[in-house]
Amino acid sequence: MKLIRPFLLFVSILLFGWLFMSNINLINVAVTLNEAEINSEITKVNGFTDMDQLKKFTIEKISYMEVIRKRFSENAMIRVAVISVLAFIQIILYSTRGNVLNSKSIDF
Repeated sequence: MKLIRPFLLFVSILLFGWLFMSNINLINVAVTLNEAEINSEITKVNGFTDMDQLKKFTIEKISYMEVIRKRFSENAMIRVAVISVLAFIQIILYSTRGNVLNSKSIDF
């Protein structure tokens, strides 16, 4: 048990770090850049005079949104699996409650 607890703690810290780093890129730090991109797309849509061009543009955007949705879904499934593994590791660490440095428990 002396080797398993530090190993599980190390794996747990690595997985928490991975979760943190994988979610940090979802923060919208370039709000003005995104607003400028949205305004550019709106201007492009307002500039269409032919209905077929507008339909083609809309279909491309819907297809792009579908790809993004699938990618987010895959990432969410990975994160749920990692969180489940972390919960399992934390339950094991809690149930073994031994001190890593001392084999004797200290009662206060």
